[in-house]
Amino acid sequence: MKIVRRVLLGLAALVVLAIVAAVAFRAHVQHRLGREARITTANGIDEAKYIDVNGAQEWITIRGQNRNNPVILFLHGGPDEANSPFVNFYLPFEKSYVFVQWDQPGAGMTYIKAGDHQPKLTLDSTAKDGIAVAEYLRSELHQPKIILIGQDWGGLIGLRMIEKRPDLFTAFVGTAQIVGMAAGQRVQYQYALGHATASNDQKMLATLKQVGPPPWGLDAYDQFQNCCRNPLLPAEDVAAMNRMKGMLVFSPRLTISQAYGWYKGLRSGEEELHPFEMAMTDLRETDTKFSAPVFFIQGADDIVTPTSLVADYVAHIQAPMKRLDVAPNAGFFVMWTNPEEFLKYLDADVQTASNLKTDAN
Repeated sequence: MKIVRRVLLGLAALVVLAIVAAVAFRAHVQHRLGREARITTANGIDEAKYIDVNGAQEWITIRGQNRNNPVILFLHGGPDEANSPFVNFYLPFEKSYVFVQWDQPGAGMTYIKAGDHQPKLTLDSTAKDGIAVAEYLRSELHQPKIILIGQDWGGLIGLRMIEKRPDLFTAFVGTAQIVGMAAGQRVQYQYALGHATASNDQKMLATLKQVGPPPWGLDAYDQFQNCCRNPLLPAEDVAAMNRMKGMLVFSPRLTISQAYGWYKGLRSGEEELHPFEMAMTDLRETDTKFSAPVFFIQGADDIVTPTSLVADYVAHIQAPMKRLDVAPNAGFFVMWTNPEEFLKYLDADVQTASNLKTDAN
């Protein structure tokens, strides 16, 4: 019995030491990342807070090297993948812009705050909240207009926002732009089928036969992603996803309990919206006329939100100015993997929109 007791005590001690080491390592990495993200300029801004949005408490972060720079409101994807913990991904954007992240309803810190009282999510209700956030920023930061960047699901929200309130925005810039879930699935399916046939990948071909051609429900799409899409992602996208997972664990902006809350809310919005609005929406049929400039920056190798669909969508758009920029050797996460190239396109888009406004005056 004494021997067993000693063994158990030794194992317990090892577990405690492992936990202490893990916590210490996390604190070390958090400190390093926090130091990298620190804003030290005299006129810089670094705020993180809840604001009232149509009666709800929703989380925003506001960061920039110069608070007088043009303001970007970034709309994350998912619809539940709040990017506010990933501060270090967006440091390049903070040099020339005030970069604002908003944890949408059902996501991130907003999800955590709502607890058991989560709102019913719709495209229009989220866009309504986004408009309220933009109005707050325009007043708080003393800017006449805001630049919108929407990624993935955020692109759907941003287009609806600029459609309803073009007076608030300099321009909309979509990236990893969803055009239509069903249409995107069809392109992905054909891409995977072509690859599996050319490489004689019998395992992938068997799974493709099992799930069948789209449209798919959420479970079937998950099966397709895990077996037939994710293995074909560009290497830079895989690296970006791994970096995101690491940042969630080590983000200096999150406690361990907040990281758990962020992860807990990760599927809530997708499960609620996917069978309805996300599955049924096709922008080529629903959102084609805009009174403000609209631009798109896509990775040439994006197979998640296929760039070919975005090009077709742009052809359908009527707007004062429209443009599609395609970054070579980039995929879905072009903002993270190719920030310098993305910023080159973004700066040109913002300048074009500003010149358009000046000419109109």
